Amino acid sequence: SDIVRTVDNIKKSNSDTWEYRGLELANGLLVVLISHKNLDKAAAALDVFVGSLADPNNVPGIAHFCEHMLFMGSKKYPGENEYSKLIEGNGGYSNAYTSADHTNYFFDVNPNMLPEALDIFAQFFISPLFSSESTDREMCAVHSEYEGNLFKDTWRISQLEKSTSDPNHPYSKFSIGNMLSLKTVPKQLGIDVRNTLLDFHRAEYSSNRMSLAILGNQSLDELQDLVVKIYKDIPNQNLSLTKYPNDPYGESKRKTICYVIPVKEYRHITVTWVVPDYKEVYYANPESYLSHLIGHEGEGSLLSLLKKRGLASELVSGEKNNANGYSFFTVDIELTIDGLERWQEIVVYIYQYIAMLKKEGPKEWIFQECKNLNEMHFQFREKERPEEFVSNLANRMRDYPLTECLSGEYEMREFRPDLINDLLNTYLLPSKMRIFLVGKNFSSVATEKEKWFGTSYKEEYLPEDLIKRCENCQLDDELLVPPPNDFIPTDFQLHYESDDVDQKQKRSTPLLPKKIKENEYYRLWFTPDNFYKLPKAFLYFELRNPLGGFDPVHANMNTIYSELIEDSLTEFVYPAELGGLKYDLSATTCGIQ
Repeated sequence: SDIVRTVDNIKKSNSDTWEYRGLELANGLLVVLISHKNLDKAAAALDVFVGSLADPNNVPGIAHFCEHMLFMGSKKYPGENEYSKLIEGNGGYSNAYTSADHTNYFFDVNPNMLPEALDIFAQFFISPLFSSESTDREMCAVHSEYEGNLFKDTWRISQLEKSTSDPNHPYSKFSIGNMLSLKTVPKQLGIDVRNTLLDFHRAEYSSNRMSLAILGNQSLDELQDLVVKIYKDIPNQNLSLTKYPNDPYGESKRKTICYVIPVKEYRHITVTWVVPDYKEVYYANPESYLSHLIGHEGEGSLLSLLKKRGLASELVSGEKNNANGYSFFTVDIELTIDGLERWQEIVVYIYQYIAMLKKEGPKEWIFQECKNLNEMHFQFREKERPEEFVSNLANRMRDYPLTECLSGEYEMREFRPDLINDLLNTYLLPSKMRIFLVGKNFSSVATEKEKWFGTSYKEEYLPEDLIKRCENCQLDDELLVPPPNDFIPTDFQLHYESDDVDQKQKRSTPLLPKKIKENEYYRLWFTPDNFYKLPKAFLYFELRNPLGGFDPVHANMNTIYSELIEDSLTEFVYPAELGGLKYDLSATTCGIQ
């Protein structure tokens, strides 16, 4: 048979009306089918578990180039633009991206064109042409993508971090590719890039590394017949999923600082540690527990202290850039002018917070809170756009059992203090950190240039006395574990009055608001929700003031006033935002809303 297993019990949220089925085909392809009768757009995505880490050393950027070339025709549909013509001619959109260890292709289209679109799409992976005529043109396309990112600080700093990593680890490569890496240098070395491309595709693309997600208005059985008929022909090379070496930095890059000059006015510090890839124990999620605490913005948090000291305005913490075999844990902080000068103090504060967490030890009630929040976000999350939904689903399908392909990233069911302690005591150490300090005022120091983006930087070892201060830091009384969060809801019971229409048939539009109160100070409108039937309330206030946009002075004062209110409420509002409550305060020409 073409199907070796069927999974009909995919865990979904209670409010999800879509139908799901998982399949594994005989060629090793994993598939999730999603069916719903009323769709504006059908969508599909295919993810290949290989990315730029697999680039050959002498031709960096080949994985990204291969992604571009697959769009350029196949044996069955040799025309270069047949795919894009079909998609765009039917109200659709298509794109793809290459990351460290994934390449992801996706589209959306008018639902009745899904069968034709799926056939053209499948041929990318069955028999791509890689014609020599397209090769040069797509090189230019890759190069222009590179040029478009040349002056973006996020790209520049990300590549700098790679280029200054352990040169023997694939993480250190140039991932995007340009004319130099794909044409000029290979030519000098006598390398035929088209042959390299064919070799790469043969060696790295295989159905047993692929995952396919399809959303359509056909029934699950119809979608299944459609998929099996076409996608069973993708060749299976029986390749394993590559596990990369677990330390992209290497011993020599630890305890270093990079001073970086940005393009824009930008002050920033990032402290990074290499940590294990915890995919195999995804249900214990130790990094998420720590990022919840280190990235907290409520009272007693690291950010609160840095704000009070006038050193920082924003802080984000957590796992990033992980690939199969390794991961990173980072603390990213937006700095004030003072903070940039006093960056060493900030680093010590980070370790004081970590020391407090070690002393307090892992707490099951905090894990339980994180678990409840995740469960709530899973139950009531809003659907992304169709093509985004299938792209994300295909991307994570091999990280979790098929039954948990939707819920996997939200799962927290096993409290593992040993893993949390291991992170704190073995990995997040002063002797294992790397720091990137970004600011305009390092021009006298930053004498080196990064090869691919030309970023000015200077890398040196951190002062030994700073490492010692971090290792032996005293606890700060102001740094505390956050108190229990009162804003995590547990009762999602709906209380609404059903009206006559509700009784007879399903309502097709929400009710209009009715005015229920008015006096000289305010007007109050209300509408009960018996359409979406979600345990959510929306409150909208307009505080009118004729001076709000009276002249430039008042308009600016109004804006600054609103920003100050938002800033002063951070500590109080943050726990509520974790609990799924959101608020937005903005200055308008007629006051504040």
